[in-house]
Amino acid sequence: MGLREYVVRRCVYMFMLIIAVICFNFILFRLPTFLFGVDPISLMISDDLRSRMTTEFLERIYTSFGLVMNPDIFDWIYMFWRYLVNMLTGNFGVSFLSQRPVMDTIVERLPNTLLLMGSALMVSVLLGMWTGIKVASDPGSKKDLGAVTVGLFMYSLPFFWLGMVLLMFFGYMLPAWTQATFGVEIGLPQFGTISYEVWDAARMNPLGALMVAGDVLIHLVLPMMTLALGAFGGWFLYMRNNLVTVMTEDYILTARAKGLDENQVLYKHGLKNAMLPMVTLIALAFGGVITGTVLIETVFTWRGLGRYIFESLIALDFPVVQAIFLIIAIVKIVANFVADLLYGMLDPRIKYG
Repeated sequence: MGLREYVVRRCVYMFMLIIAVICFNFILFRLPTFLFGVDPISLMISDDLRSRMTTEFLERIYTSFGLVMNPDIFDWIYMFWRYLVNMLTGNFGVSFLSQRPVMDTIVERLPNTLLLMGSALMVSVLLGMWTGIKVASDPGSKKDLGAVTVGLFMYSLPFFWLGMVLLMFFGYMLPAWTQATFGVEIGLPQFGTISYEVWDAARMNPLGALMVAGDVLIHLVLPMMTLALGAFGGWFLYMRNNLVTVMTEDYILTARAKGLDENQVLYKHGLKNAMLPMVTLIALAFGGVITGTVLIETVFTWRGLGRYIFESLIALDFPVVQAIFLIIAIVKIVANFVADLLYGMLDPRIKYG
């Protein structure tokens, strides 16, 4: 089977997997309602207020949210069919909490998550791979042992704990930096705690764009540093171990026997093959950029998708959670597909069968 047949088959598998994810989303986030009778309306209306409402009025409230009070099996089938059609047509509905279209709320927070996760991922990947290459050229040396120790230590640190340590350190040692953790004063409106009047005033200033960029960077430093340092250990260990293994292969010994310079052996022969398994990891990591991180965004009050997922789960805001999880699943599936293709392009030994 050639590349074209492989791509077609994978596309079919991706479509089937996306359908399965859509069905799983419906079941997963309605289990509390199905098993315990807990729904968003019951959380919004107190028992005392509910007792004073007529059945007809309660039914109108449920209908306005696209729900059914005390649903039976036929109601569940109808809700599932309507949910399936809406998801396949890109209609994610309206948020129960904000009463706004789900996609509007997601688009509002997505730039924050992309900025935080994207910058942290690039820094951690580049720093981890560069350090891994440097120490893999001399395995067993003092710098290698020291770097491995630091990498294992960083790899084992919980992200949220590292974030709180950085908050405590900079908040105590450098009090001026505490503003970087509790909201933006001048920046993009979607960052949260600024006012539109401040944003408009900044735009009227010729230096407004630089002020906005500088303020955003200041507030980005600590959460980005937390994620980058926490992920550094993993990328460093992956790169170092792959390269050390590759450097023991017979073709590396042959290259050295030919009299090639050690840097040529390392970068031209060793690194090229050591990067093959890294391609999949990097592609999947970039696929996870949009997911955000619940703990870090909560610790640093960063208004991104990770924190939004947590808030929506607590409030049983089904449309929001389902939409975000579907988007994450699609991106992950596509990223995995792209990684498989890149792996085959980089390694001609791979046969599609």
